[in-house]
Amino acid sequence: MRIIRQIALVLCGSLGLIGGVAVAQQAPPAHAPQIHVALNSTAELMADLKFLCELAGPQGVRGWKLLEPFLEETFGGSDPKRPFVVDVLFNTNGSDVRAHFPLLVDPKKPLGQKFLANLAGIGIHNKRYGGGLIQLGGGDKVVQGEAFNGFLRMLGPPINYASISSDRNLLPANLPDPTKGAVVAALLAKKYDLGLMMKNVKQADADQKARRADFQKAKENLLAGLKQKPEDTPESFALQKAWLEHNLGELERFIAESDELTLGWITDAPKKEARLDLELAAIAGSALDTSAKLLGQAPGVFASVPRSPDAILSGRLHFPLDEFRKSSLVASMPLYRAAADADITASTTKSAEQKEAMKLAAKLWFDMVEAEVKAGVIDALIEMSQANGEKSNLVVGIKAYDGQALKGILELIPKMNADYKVQLDVEKVGEFAIHSIQIPENHEDFEMIFGKGAPVFVATGPNAWWVAVGNKSLDQLKLSLGAVGQGNAAQANNFLTLFGRVGPWVEFIDTRRTRLDALPSDIKLSEADLKDRKDRAALRKLALDTFKACKGTFETKLDAKDGRVTGSTRFDECLLHFIGAAIADFSNKTLK
Repeated sequence: MRIIRQIALVLCGSLGLIGGVAVAQQAPPAHAPQIHVALNSTAELMADLKFLCELAGPQGVRGWKLLEPFLEETFGGSDPKRPFVVDVLFNTNGSDVRAHFPLLVDPKKPLGQKFLANLAGIGIHNKRYGGGLIQLGGGDKVVQGEAFNGFLRMLGPPINYASISSDRNLLPANLPDPTKGAVVAALLAKKYDLGLMMKNVKQADADQKARRADFQKAKENLLAGLKQKPEDTPESFALQKAWLEHNLGELERFIAESDELTLGWITDAPKKEARLDLELAAIAGSALDTSAKLLGQAPGVFASVPRSPDAILSGRLHFPLDEFRKSSLVASMPLYRAAADADITASTTKSAEQKEAMKLAAKLWFDMVEAEVKAGVIDALIEMSQANGEKSNLVVGIKAYDGQALKGILELIPKMNADYKVQLDVEKVGEFAIHSIQIPENHEDFEMIFGKGAPVFVATGPNAWWVAVGNKSLDQLKLSLGAVGQGNAAQANNFLTLFGRVGPWVEFIDTRRTRLDALPSDIKLSEADLKDRKDRAALRKLALDTFKACKGTFETKLDAKDGRVTGSTRFDECLLHFIGAAIADFSNKTLK
């Protein structure tokens, strides 16, 4: 039973249920976002896990035979056909979580008897109060040795749910059916295996302002928690803080100005794939709405460049920047420049001449970046391919305000490091000048991926610049240059596409990790470190064995129309096979 206790504690911890809160929570104000997570049913979860394990063949079947009774015991006392729901509750004191477990009704036994017995079995003891309220662990007090301290409210017939929170104030006697609220009902109607929905029911300007005010406390706490490390320069720490402030500003907009945000996971056994779906709509007239309506208006300049049939990573991004993002990024440019300048100045391995060249190159680079930010769009391509038995080739394209400015940086490379050989204007393709860079030997990661002596090419032109790496990359670069700018209206709504094959990346990671682990070291690893290294090596081997026999692909597509963003990430059968093999491996080793 020890493994049942350990896994149950991990599950509880993932829901934010372990531990107490120092401040008593109040009911969320009307303007607060409603956030719910829903697991469609444990019966469907078990069916999906069975499907995943059986993909892994005989080992997976054996693993499922061990896992099935464990899950039946873990979920004992809960109704396998009804949803499990989690409420995330926000107020001025912070946030808390309230979880609702569907109870199996046995006319011969008190409601929830088996469920409470299971809680006791994993170290959550209970004490009954009146009116369906039950203390778990120490209740309001943190009691050492208790797996969880809080409260449970039995919601009797016809609801038949057990609601749990660390704060009794969030479990009133009149708590309604957790599945009947408009937002959670809308989430359940989508039939996701596992889904999350955030909805701002109150959308007036005053409500948006109130949500932003509520977010300030969390923002202040996160900024206060950012501490300068001994190795950080004052300039690099200032940049870290500015970057965190920008990301918190982005998060604040999504919390305050989203109409509805939905994420949903589906394991589709008939199609032998899984999908993660996304839907986002902003409140009409908000800054987030204005930003979203910039998306999907026209195809990016790289949208018409075809994906390589041997692609292991392929992406296209066309992302217009709104005023918030432009002003935030432009304001941070002096910090980027100062941090780069400080790092160069502090170097103890570079000569004065090298530092001078590096500082000039950094200035030219940030001038290019700032000009592109002010132009207001990120338009980019990445195409990495690998044919069977060959090394990889990489092509990257970036739309630029002045792509020819990159040539100034190329001219400085030999001054920064004489081991790099640069040849300018080796070829001309249309408006683009192509230059070459010879990388010095003994760059082990570079050689592992692209091969020893692999060439590097840079193309500079009036409105873009390109980098191509690999023995076949020049031909691929020329084909890409010929296909640019031929996008059509059918591609306009799509602003992000990302495709990848997992197998080659697992091979890269395994080769690199094996090489690094074999290096001599004066550091003596503890038994825990050695076990962790062994476990990671075993997981890599499992992945290598799986992806040798199948593709292991994923693909993300995000579209926008009239300010509404929709998209999906698809995972193929091979990736599900690996997940099933990993689950079965755990079962065979742990539950036998």
